Amino acid sequence: MDLLSKNIHWALRLCLASTFILHGFPKLGNSVANLGYIGYLVGPFEVLGGILLVAGPYINQVLTKIGAAMIALIMLGAVYMHLIIWNDGWYDIEWQILIIAVCFLFILKGDEI
Repeated sequence: MDLLSKNIHWALRLCLASTFILHGFPKLGNSVANLGYIGYLVGPFEVLGGILLVAGPYINQVLTKIGAAMIALIMLGAVYMHLIIWNDGWYDIEWQILIIAVCFLFILKGDEI
C-alpha cells in the first residue's frame, strides 16, 4: 500500500500530460481561436507543459511546477474564452476547472504529493 500511495501521482501526471501532448501537438504552428499571436502559444504551452510534467520527477521538481503552470494558464484562457467571449455557461467549463485544480496541486506540491 505504501508503494501505491507514493506513486499515485503518476496517474494524474500521465493522464494530464498525455491529454495535453496529444491535443496540443496538432495545434503547433497554428493560431487557436482567432487569438492572433497569442493563439500560436497554445500548442507549445500544451505540449511543453505535458512534457515537463513527466520530466519533472526525473530532472527537477521545478519543471513539474512550470509544466503545471503552463497548462493552468492555458485553461484559465479557455475559461475566459468560454465565459466572456463566447458567453457559454458554467457547465461548459467544468473540465477546465478540474484541470486547473489538478495543476494547482502540482504547482503547490511539486513532486512531493
